[in-house]
Amino acid sequence: MPESPSDLTPDGAENSGAARGDDGGDGAPRAFGRRHGARPVFFVLGLIAAGVFTVGWGFALMSYGDHTGVANQTIAWSIDSGDEATITFETNSGGPAVCVVRATDAQHVEVGQRSVEVEAGTQESTATIETVRRAAMVEVASCREQGTAK
Repeated sequence: MPESPSDLTPDGAENSGAARGDDGGDGAPRAFGRRHGARPVFFVLGLIAAGVFTVGWGFALMSYGDHTGVANQTIAWSIDSGDEATITFETNSGGPAVCVVRATDAQHVEVGQRSVEVEAGTQESTATIETVRRAAMVEVASCREQGTAK
């Protein structure tokens, strides 16, 4: 009595084990089936690992960046002296916001920082930053909307 459809010849007769040889009649060595069984363990583990990686990567990409709802753009900046720098920037927010502006030296080390409060809507602001040594660049580091007290 044949155990599976692969044990039958094309004309329906039972195929003997000796006629099949060592490969079980389907081209795959029988030793593989004995070693790993019919369960796709490695395939399933690979799919689980790929799924976990994909979900983690998606969360990382979604949480990266500044999603505060305050748009800002630097208009101009200048280094006034060895201990002072100025920046003019524009913000657009739905409510009052606080922006952090910073000055860095030629080695990108922060040499000064200041918080600037801005009103809601589109606002142009100018801030002067005191520095510990001569700055090479001034930038808006971040802007965050402030919660309204009720």
